[in-house]
Amino acid sequence: MDNDSTSNNTDVVQSSLKEHSRNNIDEYILTSTFNNQELHDAIRRHIALEWKTWFFYRKLGADAGRANVALHGFAQLFKRAAAECFADGMWLENYLVQRGGRSRPSGIPAPNIHFPDDPVDCVIPVHAALQAEKDLLEDLLKLCQQADEYHDSALEDMIEDRFLKKETKHVKDLGDLLQQCVRVSKDVGHGVYHLDKELRSTKGLVPWAGTNHPDYTDQLVAEATKDLKEGSI
Repeated sequence: MDNDSTSNNTDVVQSSLKEHSRNNIDEYILTSTFNNQELHDAIRRHIALEWKTWFFYRKLGADAGRANVALHGFAQLFKRAAAECFADGMWLENYLVQRGGRSRPSGIPAPNIHFPDDPVDCVIPVHAALQAEKDLLEDLLKLCQQADEYHDSALEDMIEDRFLKKETKHVKDLGDLLQQCVRVSKDVGHGVYHLDKELRSTKGLVPWAGTNHPDYTDQLVAEATKDLKEGSI
């Protein structure tokens, strides 16, 4: 290779290096459907809501574990929900960065909630938890709608696959739990104790949650028909 060719190659490399050094590489990652600040803001809004809900659940979990309340099944339920909200916020933040967005955390307000202890009452905190989950679901639906408006099918599919199904189920689970709390709280005493005991036995999982999952119908059908193929005519 002659000197002129080597010089030309060097110039091309140096020019390319200068160009990419000046540019924001995040813009290389951004797709045309995701290159919109409103969409990024909507994702950041939901991340903030997940972490606000995490703080809310942490407070309720700590309250339920106090000696003056001592409902440790409810404490496990709320702490489990808190862990999920925090993980979902982190996951969504990583997704935003993966697609060329930027993390911009906002302040998390202190939760204005406490677990009543005079008398001990589970209706108020469970109703507040139901509302918190419904707020998450409503915000996810708005985010999904915005993704559709900007024709970002990747974001829309992600929200539907990872978040919407389970969030819809959480709302139903807590609605059922609220009904049980109302039922057992009419006569203060053993009812709340036994409901909490049931939550302790499942380590904070709503005991009937499996029946609220749409796939439960498929399981019932499979169980009912599993021996049909073994029959003979």
